[in-house]
Amino acid sequence: MDNLDYNQFSINIVGACMVMGLYMTLPVLGYLSDSHGPVLLAMISLILCPGYFLASAAYEYRLNYSWMCLAFFLIGCGTSSAYFCSLLTCAKIYPERKGLSISLPVTFYGLSSLVLANLFKLPVFQRTSGEIDILKVFTALAILYLVLGIFNWISSIIVTIEKEVVYQKIQGESEQREEDTEDDESTPLLNSQLLEPETQGTKFRQFLSSPSTRLLYIALFFLAGPLEIFVTNLGSLTVMVGDLSNKDVATQVNYFSMFSTMTRLLMGAATDLLGTIKATTLLLVSGIAVATLSFFLIAIDYSHFSVITSLVGIGYGSAFTLFPTLIATVWGVEILGSTWGLFLSAPAFGSLVFGMFYAFEFDTYCDISITSWNVYCLTFPFALFAAGFALSGVLVYLCWRLYWHTSRLTLENNEF
Repeated sequence: MDNLDYNQFSINIVGACMVMGLYMTLPVLGYLSDSHGPVLLAMISLILCPGYFLASAAYEYRLNYSWMCLAFFLIGCGTSSAYFCSLLTCAKIYPERKGLSISLPVTFYGLSSLVLANLFKLPVFQRTSGEIDILKVFTALAILYLVLGIFNWISSIIVTIEKEVVYQKIQGESEQREEDTEDDESTPLLNSQLLEPETQGTKFRQFLSSPSTRLLYIALFFLAGPLEIFVTNLGSLTVMVGDLSNKDVATQVNYFSMFSTMTRLLMGAATDLLGTIKATTLLLVSGIAVATLSFFLIAIDYSHFSVITSLVGIGYGSAFTLFPTLIATVWGVEILGSTWGLFLSAPAFGSLVFGMFYAFEFDTYCDISITSWNVYCLTFPFALFAAGFALSGVLVYLCWRLYWHTSRLTLENNEF
């Protein structure tokens, strides 16, 4: 953004607009998916794919700053539609494997940053001066969004048709079983979910009335907001933190994406293997502890920034895999679009609040033109963020201890 003369505050505003598009629209998108199926979300992602063309025009022709904000808001909306379409389709088709069915689409969502970070190193995306050609990058991303949007739409149609066939088959088997026995506790989880008599509205009201909902929402606010601003401000952080000889942003993106991807897969498999709310909760608290450590290292100006980036990747991957898995386990996959969609407004608010705070601290106390300094400028904000992470971990644990500990819910419908 240097060519546009954006300061750190302006960059965080653009990043916040994208996060708002990513997360603030998800409560509506989730409800639409639960009510009308994921195909509708695939269509929305197709409609919004030209967002990158608007961003490229704003960059090339130096359009008003508000156009760049609008472009990234649309990009966020389109990305969320495609992401949620895939996640909800997988979760509802394989409800007996919540961990992996949620972690796999989330994993590939995170893996895309690793792939693209290396793809845009190719000479075709470089100017003669060695800088990245933003116009070519944005154009390539717009085309990629269009192609993947069409593929996502076709896939969601096929899966929807297959789900209806499976539903009809299971319904017939269930009616036959009822003639043989009135009370069979061995009924598969998929059957009980497809034949659940409660309406979507009733289940969602129960979700809203649960005290643990509010605690978990606050926990995600304090956790996901700072994690998002780390990603948004990775460029400035590589300049200010640690070893001055290691300032390659693309390398740091690789570390972050690699560890985030591995964590998502491992956490998804672990939750299915261990199979209890307690295990999922403890895994999430452990991931939050790792994130807390990573931000504490930034606060003390730890010299090996690659270690910090890797630890943040672990915390980020844990949060965005285990939170939806926990929510699907406690409140069911049938309304996962509505429940997880509502929770994902927390990162939007968190990113906006903490992003503006970080930008103010950075623009006020940090000077990237100075290669050496006597006073480290990021101790206070990142110590505060680390304290927020610790509070988040405590709140998640309290949710389990106060409300879920006595529940009969587990990933396999087993009692504690």
